[in-house]
Amino acid sequence: LDELEIEQPEWKELSSTPEAIAFANSVGYPVLVRPSYVLSGAAMAVATNDNELIKVLQRAVEISSEHPTVISKFLVNAKELEFDGVAKNGEIICSAISEHVENAGVHSGDATLVLPPQRTYLETMRQIRKNSAAIVKQLKINGPFNIQYIAQGNVVRVIECNLRASRSFPFVSKTLKHNFIETAAKVIAG
Repeated sequence: LDELEIEQPEWKELSSTPEAIAFANSVGYPVLVRPSYVLSGAAMAVATNDNELIKVLQRAVEISSEHPTVISKFLVNAKELEFDGVAKNGEIICSAISEHVENAGVHSGDATLVLPPQRTYLETMRQIRKNSAAIVKQLKINGPFNIQYIAQGNVVRVIECNLRASRSFPFVSKTLKHNFIETAAKVIAG
């Protein structure tokens, strides 16, 4: 993302409480704490001060003590959007942008999606398409992928990119009447 000059929320991978507190104070609260290697947002939480951060980190360590914890700046009143797609040799061949009904901070596995987006600026969607194409090309993606974005106004940042079919693939396939899974299987099969 840095090479492509694509924004993301400020984040850091940390392995000690003093490091976490120093980072949170440098970027400003609130921060999102996400333990590494846990499924469905387990132990993921937002902290708004040092005391909350310490409590959240204690829970995170119980779940994943062997792995560092990622802490990122939590953007308040931001919208989360998902870009689902299938690529062939670094070129997008089908895609969809869906919007979370809830503001960012609700784990995507628990969020309600709308397709097409209803409360998203056209410029925001243009940036998402442009950034997604650049990411897919840079990573030479071949198969299904999902890129999660966060937007405040028309400022768009990447949360994460998953090289797999997401839980929203069946939803976008039915809505758009185009089977993304079938397309992905054909790409992977060659």
